[in-house]
Amino acid sequence: MLDYQLVEAFAVVLEEGGFARAAERLFVTQSAVSQRVKLLEDSLGKTLISRGSPLKATAAGETLFRHYKQIISMEEETLGGLGAKYSDKFNAAPHLQIAVNIDSLHVWFLEAVAPLVCKQGFTLEVLTAGHAQTIDLLKAGAVYACISSQRQPVDGCTVDILGPLKYALVASENFAGRYFADGFSREAACRAPVVDLDRQDSMQRNVLFKAFGDPQLCPPIQYFPTADSYDRAIRAGLGYGLVPVVNIRKELEEGSLVELDKSLRIELSLYWHAWKHSASAFKKFSADFVGMASRLLNSC
Repeated sequence: MLDYQLVEAFAVVLEEGGFARAAERLFVTQSAVSQRVKLLEDSLGKTLISRGSPLKATAAGETLFRHYKQIISMEEETLGGLGAKYSDKFNAAPHLQIAVNIDSLHVWFLEAVAPLVCKQGFTLEVLTAGHAQTIDLLKAGAVYACISSQRQPVDGCTVDILGPLKYALVASENFAGRYFADGFSREAACRAPVVDLDRQDSMQRNVLFKAFGDPQLCPPIQYFPTADSYDRAIRAGLGYGLVPVVNIRKELEEGSLVELDKSLRIELSLYWHAWKHSASAFKKFSADFVGMASRLLNSC
């Protein structure tokens, strides 16, 4: 049987990103936290934390961390239903961690989630990653749910389709005139800089492969790590890339942005992955969010 005092120490180390900060939160010494984690690992015969920089859960640690978060969620709801007042944390508003892909956060997520959070009294912690990487945060137990382009469900989780986020391949008017005056050709696409969010952003490479096939192109790349800076870089003429259509309809009509090839428009299907074993309050939030998000995405 698990010793939950030891499990709590392990979980807080992961949440705080280190043993020293975990000790401050638990009001014990750093040595005590280390001893508790070591005792837990010895009792399970598994290494739970990879002690590098930054600290990361091992595969076994991810499984245990996810279990712990689910237990805490259900315990809070049970004690709340009983009217118990054993600890301030059980009287606080439920706190939800959700992983959201960067474009969704920039375009539609807040519009979908804000009414629900205000109505249901949650506090929210949003973690961001690429649309294909948010699922890793869910698998690691760092979040209760995520928005991802992955359709395949994660073990222990449900999956619901939200809808499509539509993208167009665009550049500023001056950039298009400089690099693509004769059309969006392979030769021109080899020379023109592309804008990516980061080195994991594969959307532009995928659309270039769709356009030209093998051999794959290796154009110059500009990196701008936020949705806002990415959009501004394209508008400033630093490169071209895929941008959510809903964000740029006015610019396309005015001609300040140019769609390079309408046949290369893509629809990225987004999915909501959430833990199966969670408190009923979260399940209600999850169902309401899926409905709100679906209406927004399908109206874009």
